[in-house]
Amino acid sequence: MALMQAGQDTNAGAGQDPVREDGPRQAGGADTGAVDLGDGVWQLAVPFPNPLKATLVYAMESPGGLILVDAGWDGEQSWAGLTSAVEATGHAMADIEGVVLTHFHPDHTGLCGRVREASGAWIAMHDSDFHTFDLMTGSRDAAWLDEQTANLRAAGASEEDLAAFREGSEMTPPTTRASRPDRLLADDEKIPLAGRTLRTVWTPGHTPGHVCFALDSADMVFTGDHVLQKTTPHVGNFVFPLEERDALDEFMQSQRRIAAMGITRAFGAHGTPIADLAGRSAQLLAHHEERLDDLCRDLENGALTLWQIAARMQWYRPWNELPVMGKQMALSEAAAHLRYLVGDGRVVQLPASDPVRFAIAGGA
Repeated sequence: MALMQAGQDTNAGAGQDPVREDGPRQAGGADTGAVDLGDGVWQLAVPFPNPLKATLVYAMESPGGLILVDAGWDGEQSWAGLTSAVEATGHAMADIEGVVLTHFHPDHTGLCGRVREASGAWIAMHDSDFHTFDLMTGSRDAAWLDEQTANLRAAGASEEDLAAFREGSEMTPPTTRASRPDRLLADDEKIPLAGRTLRTVWTPGHTPGHVCFALDSADMVFTGDHVLQKTTPHVGNFVFPLEERDALDEFMQSQRRIAAMGITRAFGAHGTPIADLAGRSAQLLAHHEERLDDLCRDLENGALTLWQIAARMQWYRPWNELPVMGKQMALSEAAAHLRYLVGDGRVVQLPASDPVRFAIAGGA
């Protein structure tokens, strides 16, 4: 998921219109959500109740039937969408041999349990996301809510903001343990397909265990939420004190890695295809460098809380109009940028400040 746009859509309209004779072909009618991308790859649009509208799942034939890249959100409309899209490719849900996951987020993992129940498929995820999946599906009780509230208070949230968070918190985990993966993926692992392989490329940043999947027989890589055409993938970690993990540094290093692979075409989990992967990665890197510079300028006039910093940053709508979950994601992303700047030596976290404040290094 992303909070704002970065750069221009350099691939507007390219290779995405299912009615063009020279573009991908829609299968089984306009409402099936299945598009033949060529090279033996199908794109399956699984409805997602979010402004992003759909999670794009990719299907390829394997020795045992079909391999899916991701599965989609857990919901009846999503399940119906995935089922009809798979059938439009000429297969049945029972034909699915396995699901390889780009990362643990619920719009990617939610339907894994139902896919496994329908087909006996195995589910695979990178080791670095496996533990986080268990945390996501764990209990959301009063202790969980107290922990989240304490974190927001340390960030500088007002009592009014804290009350709104408590009232708007979703206590039901977005995905159940039924979707828990049963296999672990390693970097550079090869997943057998029909006459070829799909190779994992570990790209931490959006999540610790995010992976992309490169198709060995084609100039094609499935980028999950690591590289998207029109929006910037969310990069965040929001726990006080700031986590040891530098999510933004991971993300930027991963962008450089994927851009250096020499693959031109990329297909993300949301939005339109990417015709120039290296160019899009360069846009995303420039976007984050600009945000880091802006954040430093905001701190030149004095120390700020995380809440104050996030309120000054640009999001998909004005800060005061963001819903509770939107503000949480914004705070998480602001924290990731601060963590990068602290590691870079440009910003310091002021000791014993309550709420926690940050200042330009040497100017505190």
